[in-house]
Amino acid sequence: MKREYAEAYIRWSDTNAIDLDMLSLLSVIYGILSCIIIGSGAMVHRLVLPSIIFALSLAHCILTAALKQRYCELTYYQKFLNIGGSSLFIRVMFLLMSLSYLEISQMYGAWYYLLVIGVWLLVNLLDFGAVWWRIQSGRFYAAQERKKEQERQKKTQRKGMSRGPATAIFGIGGLAGILGMGFAKRFFSHVSQVFVVNFLVWSLLLVGLVLGIAASNLWKAYYVKKYDIQGKSIPAYTPRPGQKQTVLHSILRTLGILGRILLGIIAFSVLATVVMYFFMRWLPAWMGRM
Repeated sequence: MKREYAEAYIRWSDTNAIDLDMLSLLSVIYGILSCIIIGSGAMVHRLVLPSIIFALSLAHCILTAALKQRYCELTYYQKFLNIGGSSLFIRVMFLLMSLSYLEISQMYGAWYYLLVIGVWLLVNLLDFGAVWWRIQSGRFYAAQERKKEQERQKKTQRKGMSRGPATAIFGIGGLAGILGMGFAKRFFSHVSQVFVVNFLVWSLLLVGLVLGIAASNLWKAYYVKKYDIQGKSIPAYTPRPGQKQTVLHSILRTLGILGRILLGIIAFSVLATVVMYFFMRWLPAWMGRM
C-alpha cells in the first residue's frame, strides 16, 4: 500500500475531540450506568455481568487518573490510540450492559448471548474491514484531493454555516423525543416483558455501536506508527489552576462527582416517592368532598 493512501486517511477528519478530560467524564457516566445496572441485578440476585461492568468502570477511572499523572501531552500516535481505544471501550461497555439485562431477566439461554455477541463482532468486523478497504483502495486519498480542489475554488461562502446544522439536529432530536414519549405512553403499557427486555438489549447494543463509531481510529494509530507520520501533539488535559494533578486526587475528584450525582438521583427518587404517596393518599378524600 502507498504511504500517501495511509497519510490521506490519517489527515481525513483529524480531530482532537477525545482527551483525558473527556475520559474523566466518561468515567462518571460509566459509574452511574454501572450503579443502575448493579442495583437492578441485586434485586434478582444476578450480579455476574453487573459486577464486571462496575469493575471495568472503576478500572477506567483509575487508568484515566494514572494517565493524567503521567502525560501532559499526547503525541500524534497517542491521540489516535486514545480516540480509537476509548471508542472501542464504549462499544464493549454497552455490549456488557446489553448482556447484563439478559442475565437479569433470565429469559433466554446461552444461544441468545452468543447471538448478541455474534452480531456485535460482525458489525465491528464490517466497520474495521470497510475502513481498511477504503484505505487500501485509495478512497480517502481521492476524496482528499477532491476536497483540496473544492477549497481552492470556494474560499468564501463559509460564514453563518455553523449553527444551522446544529439547530436542525437538535430540532429533529426534540421532535423525536416528544413523539417517542407519546409512543411509549401508549405502547409500552400494553407490551410484554419479553418485548421490553429485547428492546433494552438491542437498543443498548445499537447505541454502543453508534457512540463508538470512532473505534476505527485505531487504524490511524497503526499507520502513524508504521510509516512514522508526523503531526501535532495535543494537551492531554486542561489542568486546574493552582492544583497539582495526582492520581489519588483525580480518582477522588471523579468519585466525588459520581457520588454527588448518585445522591442527587437518590434524593430525587425519595422525594418523588414521598410526594406520590401523599398525593395518592389524599386524592380519594379530596375527590370525595367534591
